[in-house]
Amino acid sequence: MPDDAGIQLKPETAERRVGAGFLSGPGLRKRALMLAGGLAVLVLAGWWVVNWATVGRYEVATENAYVRADISMISARVEGYVRTLAVEDNQLVHTRDVLLEIEPADYQTDLAEAEADLAQAQGSLAAQRAARAQASADLARYRELADRGFLSRAGWDAIVARNQAASGGEAAASAAVEAAQSRIDAASLDIDRTIVRAPIDGVIGDRQVQIGQLVREGAPLMAIVPLQSVYVVANFKETQIERLHNGQSVTIRPDVAHSLRLHGRVVSIAPASGSQFSIIPTDTATGNFTKIVQRVPVRISLDPNQPGAELLRPGLSATVSVDTRG
Repeated sequence: MPDDAGIQLKPETAERRVGAGFLSGPGLRKRALMLAGGLAVLVLAGWWVVNWATVGRYEVATENAYVRADISMISARVEGYVRTLAVEDNQLVHTRDVLLEIEPADYQTDLAEAEADLAQAQGSLAAQRAARAQASADLARYRELADRGFLSRAGWDAIVARNQAASGGEAAASAAVEAAQSRIDAASLDIDRTIVRAPIDGVIGDRQVQIGQLVREGAPLMAIVPLQSVYVVANFKETQIERLHNGQSVTIRPDVAHSLRLHGRVVSIAPASGSQFSIIPTDTATGNFTKIVQRVPVRISLDPNQPGAELLRPGLSATVSVDTRG
């Protein structure tokens, strides 16, 4: 039988045991966790309020943002069969690098014909100049005889007519020389155009041409993407653009790397909403009208030399936040 059986505890002893149970064991740990959680919630709430008051209320954000670049579409300026292809997809190229070469034989033939026409025209011009010189000499020689009355009026008129014809013949021969020279220049230019070169630095993409393929003038062959000059287009709601203006600081969070933070500046705001530039613009003058919030494209440039910017590719999505205090 326990020693304390039948013994009544004093009130102060009972209170000490109840207090000890409250401050020790599982109850203490539970209440400590509740207290820590409450403090954490209070701290987070306070931080959120302070952050919103000092920063958040000045920010305008959207997830409707995409990486863009001024992509160059490459096409041939002459028609012909592809003789050589010097690039592959995803290859880095620099300005004036050779991309492909079109068979130049037809254009070399045109150049040879134009050179032959030029030689013929130059020979004709030389003959016409000699004829004009003779006609001018005859005109000077017979003028004195005509003035003295030793030459009939008909004879003088014939000499004057020959001189004018010689002058016209020389002018026509000179024009033929210029036309032949123009054909030579055009044929030479076409030969130069059989070599297609890169107009900018960038990376080859969407290559649609192969060796031996007949390419047409103006048909798309490939694209060059300038990865070093990408930018972001953010489509803000019309209710968000009131406080936006050029030069404001922007934070960009590309979806390609969620922890990446890039910085940029607002460059310009589009002069119209995106729907106005669509193939079929929205017509609000209809019987059934539903108001839809429109979006306005805003162009954002990236600050140079930022780590991680090399990950950006045109077409990737991002989230942007504009600090309207700037």
